[in-house]
Amino acid sequence: MKIECTIDGKALSLSVNSNKPLSLILMEDVDNHSMLCHCKGEACGNCIVLLNDEAVLSCVIPAFRLKDATISTFESYQKTRLCRDIERAYQRNGNTPCPNCYASKTLIIESILQGLTNVRSTRINSPIISRPRPTPTAEDSLDEHAIIQELSLNTCQCMHMSELVQIVETALTFRRRKRVRRN
Repeated sequence: MKIECTIDGKALSLSVNSNKPLSLILMEDVDNHSMLCHCKGEACGNCIVLLNDEAVLSCVIPAFRLKDATISTFESYQKTRLCRDIERAYQRNGNTPCPNCYASKTLIIESILQGLTNVRSTRINSPIISRPRPTPTAEDSLDEHAIIQELSLNTCQCMHMSELVQIVETALTFRRRKRVRRN
């Protein structure tokens, strides 16, 4: 199957089996050496990528779902200004995920921030990854339950969920301050 997609800002045309998981495509066909996928499809969460700005488990996304999609791996994301908000939030809260889950938790937080700041592009509809999205309420407070559910995509227990929610809140504050200054 021939698939046209954009991976880390590069338009690609891939010839792959339609059921080949995205994680294998990234490792074998795109030579992404930073991809961590040790669970072989058991959903540990260390293979998170952003698919159309939404955090997904790349080990369960088949190639046919990638048609015209935009995929960002941590390798390219860490070079962006958006990543700095999350890094600053880790520093401000005095907590950082372990090296095994740092990349995936950072991408999950970015996905949450994209949803909360309403910059999300077209959503993908997949029963594999559909779950409640964190959205701001009328009082502009965070839906902690939805955030925790999103953060649970990664199963590493190196940090407590309340610490991760604090990091999301801090990063959101940084992100909103940036948007106010630009306007």
